[in-house]
Amino acid sequence: MPHYLRLFLLIVAAVVPLAALQFMTQHSLWQDRENEVRNDTLRLLDLLDAEQQRIAAEARQVLATIVESGVPQAGPPGCQQTMDRLRARYPAYLSVEVADRQGRVWCATDPVSLGVDLGGIRTFQNALATGALTVGEYGLRDPNQRPILPFRLAYPSPDGMPGGPLDGPLGGVVTVLLDARWLEENLGDRPLPPGMEMVIADRQGHAVARLPEAPEAIGQPLPTPMLQAMHAARGTRSVAVFETGGVERMVVSAPLDTGTGESMIAIGIDRDAAMRPVRDAMAFSLALFGGVLLLTCLGAAWGMRQFLRVRERMLETVVEKASVLESTTDAVAELDRSWRVVFVNERARTLLPDSGDAVGRNGRQAFAELMAGESGRTLQQAMEHREAVEFETQGPRSGIWFAVRAFPSRKGLALYFRDATERRRLEDERTLLTRQLEAERSLLTAILDHLPSGLLVAEAPSGRIVKVNDTALSLLGGPPPPAAGCGCDGTRACNGGACFGEGRCPLSRALRMGETVEQEDLPYTRPDGTAMTLSVSATPVRGADGRTTLAICTLRDVGERKAMELALQRAKEEADEANRAKSKFLAAASHDLRQPMQSMFLFTGILHRFIRDEQGQRSLEMLERGLDTLKGLLDSLLDVSRLDAGAVDPRVEPFPLNSLLDEIAASYAPILESKKLAFRIVQDRAAMVLSDRVLLGRMVRNLLENAVKYTERGAVQIAVQVQGGQVQGGQVRIEVSDTGIGIPPDQLTRIFAEFHQLNNPERDRARGLGLGLAIVQRLSGILDHPVEVKSQPDRGSVFAITVPLAAAETVPAPSPITASAFTGGGEAPRALLVDDDAIVLLGLRDMFREWGYEVQIAGSTDEAVAKIEADGRMPDVMLVDYRLREERVGTEAVVRVRAMAGWDVPAVILTGEAGPECETDAAAHGLEVVRKPVTPRQLRRVLDRAMAKQAKTADAAAGAKGERLTL
Repeated sequence: MPHYLRLFLLIVAAVVPLAALQFMTQHSLWQDRENEVRNDTLRLLDLLDAEQQRIAAEARQVLATIVESGVPQAGPPGCQQTMDRLRARYPAYLSVEVADRQGRVWCATDPVSLGVDLGGIRTFQNALATGALTVGEYGLRDPNQRPILPFRLAYPSPDGMPGGPLDGPLGGVVTVLLDARWLEENLGDRPLPPGMEMVIADRQGHAVARLPEAPEAIGQPLPTPMLQAMHAARGTRSVAVFETGGVERMVVSAPLDTGTGESMIAIGIDRDAAMRPVRDAMAFSLALFGGVLLLTCLGAAWGMRQFLRVRERMLETVVEKASVLESTTDAVAELDRSWRVVFVNERARTLLPDSGDAVGRNGRQAFAELMAGESGRTLQQAMEHREAVEFETQGPRSGIWFAVRAFPSRKGLALYFRDATERRRLEDERTLLTRQLEAERSLLTAILDHLPSGLLVAEAPSGRIVKVNDTALSLLGGPPPPAAGCGCDGTRACNGGACFGEGRCPLSRALRMGETVEQEDLPYTRPDGTAMTLSVSATPVRGADGRTTLAICTLRDVGERKAMELALQRAKEEADEANRAKSKFLAAASHDLRQPMQSMFLFTGILHRFIRDEQGQRSLEMLERGLDTLKGLLDSLLDVSRLDAGAVDPRVEPFPLNSLLDEIAASYAPILESKKLAFRIVQDRAAMVLSDRVLLGRMVRNLLENAVKYTERGAVQIAVQVQGGQVQGGQVRIEVSDTGIGIPPDQLTRIFAEFHQLNNPERDRARGLGLGLAIVQRLSGILDHPVEVKSQPDRGSVFAITVPLAAAETVPAPSPITASAFTGGGEAPRALLVDDDAIVLLGLRDMFREWGYEVQIAGSTDEAVAKIEADGRMPDVMLVDYRLREERVGTEAVVRVRAMAGWDVPAVILTGEAGPECETDAAAHGLEVVRKPVTPRQLRRVLDRAMAKQAKTADAAAGAKGERLTL
């Protein structure tokens, strides 16, 4: 068969199905268009019905609102005023009338309706009879003779409610008139499809409204086929096609039982106009199809002529292709559909040396490196589905990565591949570096965004902000100014709209001058007017050439710190003022309270010689105990105040611990004996400690006094443990234990608080003020002697003080030196007593005479010097009050008497002051200080110590400056 005939038959076989498909498609389009027109019309009908129901509901709502609001009961003037106001608010198609029981309209939104008689209308009578809402029929009332639908509802008389018969308490009927114009006013501005019209008809089938407007059609009966279709629908939408006026129409209608119940709705559309687009499209499509068919036949004739020419060119192309493939840089191989290799270029033989002479061999065997595993399945699918694929695979034997592209054809498969190993390695390195860089960038971004300080990064030299974190935005009250904003040159910060000068702005200095700025406080005003203080730091970032490329600026709000510093300054000033007042109070309290107490102590001691009977001795003993308690309370209060004020300067020196403990034991022996408590000191060997003798003694005394206070039976013990040997750097642990009430665990940290006591709710002052342990804790910090406590309720407590050891050397405790021993035993020692308080002075005189002294008294320094000059004899010991008359001090008297004597006469300063002035002055002259009130026993011990010191060395140094606590 000739090639031309075969081509013609092929064209016919292809065109016939296309023609059949074309006709089926056109028929389907026609049906779809008819359905679309019908559905669109039904939707429009639903819209019209919904709008009619909304308007009817609006009329009912207006009716109910007027009746319920009591407008008819307001009387004609009030009712008509309301109607006049409502006329402007209601749409033109809605009006309201209020009629009395006889039907006379006496109030209306339309003045024309006033006086109209409605009494003969059936729906008016029904509204009065039932008291319910009544819907009338469309009728003609207005001058334009437009159909109006009435809605009526009875309203009550002022003394009744609606709902009864005609002779009941009804006042009349309110009528809302709905003009059929609502259709034009609500839907008239909506464009309708060509050839479409909307009609509303009453029960008799007469048109009452129409879109597009046609005044001549109002009141005319609807076409009979339309009425028949509407009545036959029985409550459902109906669709009918019939011819009216020579035009075939599709009409969709809704019967009377929808909407208001008094109207029927119909929408008609010109069927020919609606189907015209489809008909025109069908004609165009058929014409186009015929033209294509003609062109196809002409093309077939021309194609056959080209067929032979193409065949010849193909042979030439095959030869050229082989030459091109041989010279390409890609490895190329071609396989037929049986996977037999038909072509391999030289590059492929080089990449796959094991393939040998692959032509004619099975490709899966010749190219095993390319077709192993998943790669082989991918090529198989490409061959079967004739889909080009591109992938990379790694040779299982050589490890070389190959980039493969496969192009299937009806004859077989063409493979193009190249060595991608180096590229893969570089890509893997780049991917790894990219991930690392992204991770570092994410980390840096997270750090910057969550910094507690604001951060700004600006580029040089423009000053453009390239990075700002959320904290900076919050501090600045918004974004930072742009590079050229608010008159700045981009390197100056803005301060509430006013620019800093270049020499002041930290960011500018870092960018322009390469200066590093550290925490400069600058005032800043936020855009909202809030004033604040920012601590600003800025540093330049330089490139490889040393030039500034960026500047980093950090911001911190230090307003709170500034306020705190100001508050601290005010608090310090107030505290200083309070401390000065406290010092004045302590000085006054110390001097004014201790003076009379000192007299009581002295005269109480003297009374022992005159009171011999047992009852008097007991009374005197009770008096001494009371005075001791009062002294302890006063000393504790003043000592805590001095410790808190930092007025205590310890005098640390080596001394034997056993002598201190013996003194303490001797002073507390009477109290322990009176409470029948066993007492002992456990000491494995003598120890030299490095501490302040007086302050350490006060710590041990307070702990011992606390143990005695809370122990009613059992024992109290002082144990000394030497740790680390008797060498420099060792320690001594002094433990004071008792078998008393113990301390609850929750109180162990509270017992060191001021005024805190256990089991003393009545605040028995005989048990102190609760300051003993508070003083111990403060002295522990001053001396660096740690204090530990262990306790079990009802079993007792153990308090331990750790004291450093002194160098191993013997320092004997001073032995008591009597007055006779000091003077050689020949005559009574001579004591000079100086005090400006006459009562204290007399008490001291009697006490010293009882001790065997020859006493000389004076009220001032000048008086003492005058008496010595008059008598011609020097004293052997002096006891001088520190604060004398005329702002003179006792150390002056000591200095003058020693100058007269030519040697350092033993002297003791007696004072009632709490301040450090006396201690400092006395230490400068090598004098020991004893504070009032002092018991005779304590005073005797101090005098013995002073005289022993003078007897040991006549030229003893004045001693270091220091503060002493009350003994």
